[in-house]
Amino acid sequence: MMRTLWSLTLVILTIGGRVCAQPLMDDFLGGLDPQNRWSWVVAGNAPANTLDSTRVSFTAEHLQITAQAGALYQSVNNLRNLPSVSVPALRGAWVIEARVRLTRNGSSGGYLQAGLVVFRDADHYFNLHLVYLPDQSYQLSVSGGHEWNGVYQWAGLSGVVWSPSAGDTARLMIRYEPDTGLARFYYDREDGAHWRECTGSPRPLSDFPALQTVAQLGGQVGLYVDLGGGGGSPAPVASFDYLTILSDYHPADVTCDGIVDDADLLQVLFHFGAQRCNHPADITRDGIVDDADLLQVLFHFGAR
Repeated sequence: MMRTLWSLTLVILTIGGRVCAQPLMDDFLGGLDPQNRWSWVVAGNAPANTLDSTRVSFTAEHLQITAQAGALYQSVNNLRNLPSVSVPALRGAWVIEARVRLTRNGSSGGYLQAGLVVFRDADHYFNLHLVYLPDQSYQLSVSGGHEWNGVYQWAGLSGVVWSPSAGDTARLMIRYEPDTGLARFYYDREDGAHWRECTGSPRPLSDFPALQTVAQLGGQVGLYVDLGGGGGSPAPVASFDYLTILSDYHPADVTCDGIVDDADLLQVLFHFGAQRCNHPADITRDGIVDDADLLQVLFHFGAR
């Protein structure tokens, strides 16, 4: 099912006939994909390395994190178990998407949440998450928040409220539209209605400085679970099914690492003479990797 959804996303988000040859995708098939260079480090958090391996496990298809005390909220900055991937500046109609199941178990007294977090460090982040609402009998919804220079604010984004008995899973999506300069925030509670846009969406990126900074300069995209001030036993468990990041890179950025450099030059040289439709090193899209593609890399060397 996930691979079908992934294929549909690729079709929808093809930009100008080109999608980066290697968009980031991790299905958590028994572990973290080492090609994505996952990290557990969050600058400004204590501890900086957030991994507590006793609370992290994998099934054949899921990353599971058992919640424990700790948060990024304002000056607290002691969250545990936040895996993230490093991303360069995001280009074109970029998308960040994940699927999470959040089982409350014995937790009470707080806004238990789990989902996506986009950050530079512990004091500069944006999150979009599935959340249990203690003031509404622990019904579920989707919400978000952002923090800049250690000051946290609600993001003004919300979803419908539903009973966990109707499903405790949601897909979450952040999508940027370069034509309008707006970011849109979606969720799918998998009840047959498919993607819903959050109330309060769309918004200019400038409303969320941390999200804007990562989009423009690069940063980290991660997954987290936070007790939100609550507690109880047994502890809640967040199960993540996949993480997808799509970004349309510079045409001469063959390796899709955010910069036109020696690696792209080598790719053109290694595949020089190759004739194939949509070859990643065929920058000019004329069906052959040749001098014209080499010149594109040289002319744009250093571009991001």
